[in-house]
Amino acid sequence: MIKVLMVEDDPEITYLLERFLPRYGIEILSVASPSSALEKLELEHYDLILLDLGLPEMDGLELCRLFKERHPEIPIVISTARADLSDKVVAFEIGADDYVAKPYEPRELVARIQALVKRYRHFSGVQEQMPLFRVDRQRMQILKEGEPLELTPAEFEIFALLLERREQVVSREFIANSVEALRWESSDRSIDTIVSRIRHKIGDTSRPPRMIRSVRGVGYKYVGP
Repeated sequence: MIKVLMVEDDPEITYLLERFLPRYGIEILSVASPSSALEKLELEHYDLILLDLGLPEMDGLELCRLFKERHPEIPIVISTARADLSDKVVAFEIGADDYVAKPYEPRELVARIQALVKRYRHFSGVQEQMPLFRVDRQRMQILKEGEPLELTPAEFEIFALLLERREQVVSREFIANSVEALRWESSDRSIDTIVSRIRHKIGDTSRPPRMIRSVRGVGYKYVGP
């Protein structure tokens, strides 16, 4: 099953694709606004984004740029009635993987989605064979490219939870209930502070972070290699 996030404010197109794409093994979740799309991406994993350009709140090209900054691992197909050459050029320059001008045949869209996801999954599979981090619970170590990180017990347990739940949101409540070592961190009881220290130790200091992402009001998600 391929899981697609569609950002589209045209109800007719949404209705058509929500009924057509599942016939070909494509599960689709549709939202009409950029803010809703960004929120969904922090909570769930998607195999592909289908993006219209004429959206409320912000232009679709700006949203495409944000998607690629925060989720470079997800392919993007632009689906729009805007056929201007400059839009196409900008879309590809900022990271779009395909550009389909409306109106189009839904079956062609299916073929494009399947081809893109297959290509991305192939490269993702190569990366998964050589993970950046490896958890060794027997020795209570996390290795980065074969070298052990210097972590406190609480840092080890929290980072191990995130790594073992890659691409899943881990709530602060779950962390607090799962990490025995937190009770001994009397000077650093805040989970947010401990996660900040982990980021510093693994070099995840960009803004926004590229490996350990904050999910506002919920917790954290590891999305790195």
